[in-house]
Amino acid sequence: MGDPRVNLYHNLSVMLAAGVPLVRTLQTVHKQGRIGRIFQRIAAAAAASSSLAEAVEQHKKHFEPLDVVLIRVGEETGQLAEVFEMLSQWYEFRLRLRRTITSGLVLPALMIHALAILGPVPTFALGGWDSSQYLRSIIGILLLFYIPAAVVLGIVFLTPRQGLLRTVLDGLVLGIPVLGSAVRNLSLSRYSKVFAIALKAGIPILRATELALEAVPNAVIRRAVSGGVEAVKRGDNVSSGFSRLLPSDFVAIWQVGEET
Repeated sequence: MGDPRVNLYHNLSVMLAAGVPLVRTLQTVHKQGRIGRIFQRIAAAAAASSSLAEAVEQHKKHFEPLDVVLIRVGEETGQLAEVFEMLSQWYEFRLRLRRTITSGLVLPALMIHALAILGPVPTFALGGWDSSQYLRSIIGILLLFYIPAAVVLGIVFLTPRQGLLRTVLDGLVLGIPVLGSAVRNLSLSRYSKVFAIALKAGIPILRATELALEAVPNAVIRRAVSGGVEAVKRGDNVSSGFSRLLPSDFVAIWQVGEET
């Protein structure tokens, strides 16, 4: 399932670039799902206050921090069309990343199910089990994977985003084969992408670093890159605050970017 913000922000960008007035542009997208209806209310607020940023601020619970900050910057600099296109590309990137990770988990899942189905076949074929015993064996093997996965996912989604327990749980997730590397790559990709978008929009580097930090879903990775904020406050490069636990290739590429 796609993210409606991809098309919505792209359409806003195209219409503004074509010279359509802001309020009319906002009113035009109200048919595009729930987020479109939110923009309809924002259009009314913007018409009354003459400020899109203030209107979005009134409805900020429906937006991510990056959206709110970029829209304000875009309005102040007269680059709303460019900002909306950046946001469209950001949500498209997130969608592609999620799909890539999901497809990467399909093969291990298929292998587990194949093991559960084919593993007991010799015993069943030699007459050691009847069909009901064979079926119970398959279910038993699958439950060995499903129950721990359900428990871990339930705890992860129900645990607050901050705190010691969340850090411990996210650390355990990083230790799970395949899933751990996928979560690590997702977190670092989101950090890098948000940082790049924020800088391109003209946001000061300190605020860009803070926004990038907020975009990291895993608490362990978030802590590993959090030193970048303090490094910028000291006047140093962002990478000087990175934890040594981060992948060396990620840090090296980041440092090359800072040098150029």
